[in-house]
Amino acid sequence: MTRTYYKTFERADETEVTVEYSITAYDPGVSSGPAESCYPPEGGEVEIVKVFSDTNPDIKITDDEADIWSQKIFEDHDFSDDDGYDDWRDGE
Repeated sequence: MTRTYYKTFERADETEVTVEYSITAYDPGVSSGPAESCYPPEGGEVEIVKVFSDTNPDIKITDDEADIWSQKIFEDHDFSDDDGYDDWRDGE
């Protein structure tokens, strides 16, 4: 089951839009300790599902907006509110 979230952004022309997105569970990995216990970060991929405003139900966005907003979503997202990483990794 995919859960979607919403975040508001301001475009360059100062109009406010709402971004509907999904994001995969995130595991920051382990980069210290014994080599056999280390692994790289996984997950955290953002998919922008839809962008809309009060006056426009389907807004087209630029690649630059998508990149910037996806990065900001990843940085600000509260992963502690999501299903566990192990459940995502196991496909549950």
